[in-house]
Amino acid sequence: MRNFTVFLFLVFACSHLQAQKINTVQGTVVNDNSFLPVDDVNIINITKVKGTISKRDGTFAVEADLNDSIHVSYPGYIPIKLKVTNDWLNQEGLKVYLTEQTTQLEEIYIQKYDLTGYLEVDTKLISLNDKMEFNFYKRNQTPYYGTAIGTFFSPVDAVYNLFKSKASKLKKIDSIKEDTNMVTLMQSRYDREIVCGLLEITREDIVSTLQNCNYTDKFIYTASDFQIYQALNDCFSNSQIIVDNKKSTSN
Repeated sequence: MRNFTVFLFLVFACSHLQAQKINTVQGTVVNDNSFLPVDDVNIINITKVKGTISKRDGTFAVEADLNDSIHVSYPGYIPIKLKVTNDWLNQEGLKVYLTEQTTQLEEIYIQKYDLTGYLEVDTKLISLNDKMEFNFYKRNQTPYYGTAIGTFFSPVDAVYNLFKSKASKLKKIDSIKEDTNMVTLMQSRYDREIVCGLLEITREDIVSTLQNCNYTDKFIYTASDFQIYQALNDCFSNSQIIVDNKKSTSN
């Protein structure tokens, strides 16, 4: 009887350990042209909101289960999304090939002044051109640092429509806050790659949304990815409240 009790205890303990087992997938990130490893790459499990970065030799390991989506990104490379398969879970590693983004610029010639040959006219043209250049610079100076300022008075519908289908993804901020590794990772990132991957949006979407929510340019371009994700979450929450109030008022 005693042996049977010990046997049951061992079975229970093994079952408990199996249930607590955390699955991970491993891989190595390499440049698809040079085949050299790429380090410091963002590896984000979008499904579980778990993340890491690739090491100096390109290797990484991240918590994942079957069918989870893994987002791999790094500035200057085309981001890719991978689905976790049984084969990947059961093998030691997977080669992940990143392709560099290439932008081909055409050669152009910019003429500063289109002069007429008449001294009186050309003098006015030069004066007008210099004034326009100065005003353009002045309008685009970076404002003093701050987060959201004033009240929420931006194009609410644009913000709401962009994020209404991503509400559940924005709410993952609570999961991120509970994961020290994710918080640390996102607080050290400023390239928006993680935010774009988690929300499936572009950098342009981030900028326009936060501008609509009256965030300063300096915050938009210098805040960490963690701060940006929080700001987008707040931005959508505010727009949702305003839209709901509009609907209730119209009814």
